[in-house]
Amino acid sequence: MIGKARKYCAPRSIGYPLQLLDVVVDGYARGAYKKRNYGPVNTDAPAILIMTSGHLGDALILSYAFPLIRAQYPNAQIDVLAGSWCDPIWKDNPYIRRVIHLNHVSTNRRPLSRWGKWQEFFQTSKSAVKALRNTVYDFSADVRFSDSPMHFVLPWLKIKQKFGFGTRGFGGLLDSEFFIPDGEIHNFDLILNVLKPMGVTGDLRTVAPYFFHPVQLPAQLWTKMNRPVPAQKPVLIFPESGNEVRMLSIDFWARLASRLLVTSPYPLVFSGQKAFTTELYERVLADNPAEAERLVPAIGNLNLSDVASLSEQAQAAFTLDSLPMHLCCLGCPTFSFQKNGMGIQFFPISIQPTTVLHDHRLSRDLTVDRPDFVSEYVTAFDDSVLEKAMNWFSSLDKRSRSVGESIR
Repeated sequence: MIGKARKYCAPRSIGYPLQLLDVVVDGYARGAYKKRNYGPVNTDAPAILIMTSGHLGDALILSYAFPLIRAQYPNAQIDVLAGSWCDPIWKDNPYIRRVIHLNHVSTNRRPLSRWGKWQEFFQTSKSAVKALRNTVYDFSADVRFSDSPMHFVLPWLKIKQKFGFGTRGFGGLLDSEFFIPDGEIHNFDLILNVLKPMGVTGDLRTVAPYFFHPVQLPAQLWTKMNRPVPAQKPVLIFPESGNEVRMLSIDFWARLASRLLVTSPYPLVFSGQKAFTTELYERVLADNPAEAERLVPAIGNLNLSDVASLSEQAQAAFTLDSLPMHLCCLGCPTFSFQKNGMGIQFFPISIQPTTVLHDHRLSRDLTVDRPDFVSEYVTAFDDSVLEKAMNWFSSLDKRSRSVGESIR
């Protein structure tokens, strides 16, 4: 792929230095690096290294491809090279043989100084190479298509065929170098593109999303929230995002919560990790003191397995463009507000009825072709959006009650 015109996923201030970097990398790749031979690919039981420097949501979507790999290679051994922050996603996944950590400096969101992140980057890079260098891999695939690829470790590893995106440099180290196609595309479709040279195929319309986690009874979950199990299924509210520009105001969430209290009998669970959610809960409690028993704070005391289990026992969930969105739409009907998001690129791959309201102009006429999935473009997150959310919930509630009555 050396010499192919590249499309860098970066502004000019970064793109030009990447071009210079690739002149050096391509020169190196033309030498002894390309002449290395580790034998033919083992198509019976290939060893496969999957790499990602992304975050929890990226890891969850990537995991949907593991069953597809196993469908093509039933005896495949899958290792994962990723940031240590993704461990909660991989923890109970039976498709993975082992996980090796490499905490990329550019995607490390831990509360460290810039120098501290660089130190962690160098330390984990060194330990990752040490852990991987004695294994001969048949394939490697780095699915990171924007910033922070991990191709720089390839010269120190033994890999027969290497695939990934050249959009942030080091593409000369790859046997098949990919670029982001023109137009908007879902993240999972980009992952499938990188896996195609292995013979792995799939379809966004039919892929089965999942999250492996221990089954928890309602009593176990509600003990963690210091509440008895309610008579009604809860409605979950996740008002946080890792990026504050994607968050809605406390006033918006408070009005939504108050409307839910007035129009339905369900308890509301407020879940998150930040003071924002605590402030929201206290605001709703102050506005609705008579409904204190139905207002449940769950800030900082639910892990990802808890969230997944709780969603499976919930009436519905309201989220932002965040990891809880991806988890909740596997367990219960989900309504997601996507402000300043990436549009269809990160629309959730759902199992339950899911609606996304977003303001991503380039995704205005795009959607995900899955059952009971709806996306709608809006220009502002105002009262009309609040009304759409309430209409969705009202319709959902009516269907739920109708089904319950027919069963009785």
